[in-house]
Parts: sequence; C-alpha cells; structure tokens
Amino acid sequence: MELTSFLVYLFLTFLFSFFISSLLLSRMSIKHINKQMAKDGVYPPSWDRGIGASASFYVFAMLFNKYRIKNQLFDARFVAKHARPIDKIIGATHSISVAGTVVCLCIITYLQNS
Repeated sequence: MELTSFLVYLFLTFLFSFFISSLLLSRMSIKHINKQMAKDGVYPPSWDRGIGASASFYVFAMLFNKYRIKNQLFDARFVAKHARPIDKIIGATHSISVAGTVVCLCIITYLQNS
C-alpha cells in the first residue's frame, strides 16, 4: 500500500472519530457537566450560544490541571469537578482525533505537492 493512500485512510478514520467524539462530547458530556454546574449556581459561558465553541475549553479543563482556573471567559474549576471518567475519555478521544486529523491532512498536502 502506498504511503499516501494509507494516510488518507488514517485521515478518514481520525475524521470519523472526530465527528463521533464531537457528537458525544456535546450531547452527553457537556450537557451533564452544565446540568451539574447549574446545581452549584455556575452557568455555561454566555458567549457560547449553542454552537459548541466552549467544547475545547471543557476538554482542556477536564484533561489538564493547568486549565482548571477561573478567568474572564470561563470558570473551568467546576468542569473538572463534575467530569465523569467517561467524559474524560471522550475528551481525550476528541483531542487525539483533532490532532490526528490535522497532522494527516498536513502530511497528505505536503506529499501531494512534492
């Protein structure tokens, strides 16, 4: 099998994984975390109007201690507090899928141009 075709299949796999993890992250994890945060009196970011722009903030807050702080855009302390183990797995899958998709796309583009 040629390297480019292998990378295309790998890209499609990462892309499919990205779509599935995005769906699970928004419909299952973020919904659960927002519901639990509302019980503590903390509400989702006002700047995210349902388009999922806060998903990356949630993923970073779940996975990395450095991002579990309160800032002007987002209070990430409660995200980590209410994240279940399955939410962390979905978040990690989402991050890996995004990174894999971008890397594969860059390599494929480079190989096509050389």
